Amino acid sequence: MFRNSKKVILFVCICGSLFFNSATQADVLRVGFLCPKPPGQGFWGQVIQVMQAAAADLEIELRVKCDESGSSFGNKRAGERLLNSEPKLDFLLTGYWAAVTKYHLAIAQERGIKVFVFNADIRDDEQNEVGGPRGKYDNWIGHMVPDDQAAAMEMTKILIDRAANEKKKTANNPVNVYAFLGTGQSPIARKRIAGLHEHGKLTPNAKLHEVSMTIVDRRTKIVKNDGAREWAKKIISESLEIDVIWTNNQDEMWGAVQGIEQAGKIPGKDIFVGGFDWDPDSILAIADGRISVSMFGHFLEGAWALILAHDYYYGFDFKDDTGVSISTPIVAMTPENISQYEKILDKDFWAKVDFRKFSKKYNPELESYNFSISQFLDYSENGESKP
Repeated sequence: MFRNSKKVILFVCICGSLFFNSATQADVLRVGFLCPKPPGQGFWGQVIQVMQAAAADLEIELRVKCDESGSSFGNKRAGERLLNSEPKLDFLLTGYWAAVTKYHLAIAQERGIKVFVFNADIRDDEQNEVGGPRGKYDNWIGHMVPDDQAAAMEMTKILIDRAANEKKKTANNPVNVYAFLGTGQSPIARKRIAGLHEHGKLTPNAKLHEVSMTIVDRRTKIVKNDGAREWAKKIISESLEIDVIWTNNQDEMWGAVQGIEQAGKIPGKDIFVGGFDWDPDSILAIADGRISVSMFGHFLEGAWALILAHDYYYGFDFKDDTGVSISTPIVAMTPENISQYEKILDKDFWAKVDFRKFSKKYNPELESYNFSISQFLDYSENGESKP
């Protein structure tokens, strides 16, 4: 136990919204996606890219509304404009944003628009108010979230095993794990921290040191964040031995790598770093060993949610297959398996995928949906081509 110490996609920009027009029929399926970040930015840029590819194959008019402000107020107003746009949407796809999504659910209910929530769980203080899919809001048809707790357990195991093997650690000389917890306030962060602690029940050869990234200025009482980079340099200067830095998100992961390097240590040799999400820079850092593991794959949830909404619209309700609350797996990318996964960062990869193959409307013989990244990889490796 831890001891305490695919195709060329045409779209145009109008008033901050991205539109993909795939058909002109009066009965075209219209789906809106509310993105909390500017288009093309990091994780959400990947989400949009794959959703656009899926929408093209499924003949969906996809309207993407991006909140440029990054504030709750901006997100609220962006969603309101999307829900009130014409022609009226059939579905809204969105994450769950505290104090915002419940407002959008109510508007969608009034307008007769179905809602599918993905990527983020409901905050505890709003759970009683909003309930869950097909409850208080019967237009809320489904909710999909990544299994962050299981992913955090797997990442913790990979980091500890690597440090133990390469540094010859034992129960008498345990792996020192410094966990950068962020603020730890969101449901996602709490699940990841729970996974970190859960793995403590399985290993006797690690010692956990928890680091909260948020501190309070004693004079002003204002909460401030010094950043993972400065924290990494600080703990390296104060500690005789650090073997692992476990991080809660991509920003902290990169901050830890930079802090290790600025402190004169070598990430991936002196200290092993792991985190969540990935981008082209992360791929390069995993390939050269600076990052030992990054958990990824949940950027596909937008496309999966789009497929389920599409099939629901055409009479194929996913309720009896996946249920209305769906948990999706997250994959570990390491230097050992990077060649297996890096291809999906190629912008041309999605042009090779026929998303109709994952739809029960187009394949009514499908017994169950498979929400795994291996489906895409198997398809690509089999060398099939789109019709």
